[in-house]
Amino acid sequence: MTSCRKRRRAAALTLAAAALLPVSLTVAAPASASHNGTIAHQELGDPSGKALRLLAQPPFPPTDLSLLSTGAYPDGPPMEPAPPRQITAKELVRQLKATLKPRGHRSVEEGLAVFRSSQIATVVPDANLRAALASLAGSPAQGSIQAIRDGLFSQVVFGTTPNPNAIAQVIAGIPRNHIVFNQRFRYEDFRLLGRVFSHETLHSDRNLNANEELIASTLDGAYYGQLLLEQPQLATSRTELSRRSNTQLMALLNTRDSRGRQRLIQSTGNVLPDSATPLPSFGAAFLGITPNGSTATDPTSTPGNANLDFFLSAITDTRQRGAEFNTATVRLLDIRQAWATPRERIRLARLLKLRIPAPPATYGDPRA
Repeated sequence: MTSCRKRRRAAALTLAAAALLPVSLTVAAPASASHNGTIAHQELGDPSGKALRLLAQPPFPPTDLSLLSTGAYPDGPPMEPAPPRQITAKELVRQLKATLKPRGHRSVEEGLAVFRSSQIATVVPDANLRAALASLAGSPAQGSIQAIRDGLFSQVVFGTTPNPNAIAQVIAGIPRNHIVFNQRFRYEDFRLLGRVFSHETLHSDRNLNANEELIASTLDGAYYGQLLLEQPQLATSRTELSRRSNTQLMALLNTRDSRGRQRLIQSTGNVLPDSATPLPSFGAAFLGITPNGSTATDPTSTPGNANLDFFLSAITDTRQRGAEFNTATVRLLDIRQAWATPRERIRLARLLKLRIPAPPATYGDPRA
């Protein structure tokens, strides 16, 4: 490949990645679980296999571009963040209780304690951002709460991000980093901001590689999918943050193999169907594409942390200890994602208004 072609491909991938994730910046041991028996969990809740047969078909194209990012679908309407509005503590508490109630009483108590904590308020003074952190209680992303309690970041605020297109960025500081959320998203729903919070708190040092961005984006995308199953109305709010989150989730859902299993670095087609930037897998937006069109790899590794271990364990239904942001963790996520059953993945595709074809007939089965 010529250097010119390489630059064009790199630019295209940059655009694709920008459409998929909250760009992060930090100035700039393999996963321990066994990989045996990783398919059975995919079929739970789908005894007839109908959902898996649907998922085994090519990536589902969108039918409503107003739900997706113009970074991937330029023909969609212009994206606008949530407009200015009054955000009262009373209303935030009400919504926080409603959000956490499906996760149980302990999650409600934990979330309210986080929101009202004076210790956390010194690090996260904005009430909407504090509610975003609190909304992670009882979820696979709740390790973010402990990261803030442990003082891993000096401050989390709205402000001007070095990359104006970023939703949030980790900025290097001495002795601790801090997180800046783009002030453009100040009035977005705190539950959408919670997804971004879950991503940024995975970055705990000044090193960053493609594996780290891919793994963090996969985990926060999976969390967003679970959040939509609890709060489906968030998918259709049509704010900029909602549309960017939806696009990321669509690419993740569409990254699956010919048996309908959720994958990360391989799929059966363009995971952003009919988009401006064809993408062979969710992972390719971060790792790049090889000359033969498959997803590339990043041989480097950056350290993980307790937050990564907890989040990764929950999403893969494994026990992780000492996981790192490396190829081993990428491969684990490629073969074992347990964050949604096949039926739930079909439900999410419908929430995103993707076009789901009729299930193919099964030879010899008149009920198919």
